[in-house]
Amino acid sequence: MPDLTPGVASALSPLIRRVVAPNPSAMTGPGTNSYLVGIDEVAVIDPGPDDKKHIDAIVGAAMKERVRWVILTHTHPDHAPGAQRIKKLTGAEILAFSKKNAFFEVDATLSDGDTIEGTEWGLEVIHTPGHADDHLCFMLEEERVVFTGDHIMQGTTVIVSDMASYMDSLERLRKLRRISRLCPGHGDVIDDFTATIEQYIEHRKMREKQVLKALAGGPVKIPEIVAKIYGGVIPDELMEVAAHQVHAHLAKLKKEGKAAGRGFDSTWKAA
Repeated sequence: MPDLTPGVASALSPLIRRVVAPNPSAMTGPGTNSYLVGIDEVAVIDPGPDDKKHIDAIVGAAMKERVRWVILTHTHPDHAPGAQRIKKLTGAEILAFSKKNAFFEVDATLSDGDTIEGTEWGLEVIHTPGHADDHLCFMLEEERVVFTGDHIMQGTTVIVSDMASYMDSLERLRKLRRISRLCPGHGDVIDDFTATIEQYIEHRKMREKQVLKALAGGPVKIPEIVAKIYGGVIPDELMEVAAHQVHAHLAKLKKEGKAAGRGFDSTWKAA
């Protein structure tokens, strides 16, 4: 079994270590994964929540004088707030797609195709909007490993805010070659890159067909679609999350001219 014990640094490869944050939940699984990349110069990917013990575990595993960068896949509260504490302890630069967030000042922004160069390693920046507009993945060139944040997670699907962008981003990752593993923001390492990407794409296509079938029956509201698709399948406490996923599918279908509706609370129908 993988070691996903919070606060314990686990070596995943010669260049990668993982420390799991103490924030397990239905949405975060065992907790948020913080990754340390490099040895002489270290980048911390997703420091997680601003939890002192968690941040101390990260810095202790890296040695504070070696932490050069804190890099964010996105700025959601389970991934980003610990960046400021790491910066205070180490002097590291905080890097993210956008300077706008609720937690701290970003030192420099990252764009698609940028490269972060450490001692004998490099991370390529891949902009992957969908879960969030500012979402990034990072490819460790030396090991052909992709850090996927909340774009792909182990053992579950992800919450999507923009379905059209998300599907485009999945297709973009699918075209990458010679990928050895995925290191997700939650859960364990994913070894079967191709099969996982295909499963994600097929799952979303299946959900889209279900939404279209619901629309074919006549004008309908989102809670009715959710009940048809998810009723008896997921716990009641996740039905609101499911409603947001249905809305994301409807927005994509509207953009494609296949659905008509005005928003989350409106009635939708086939176009």
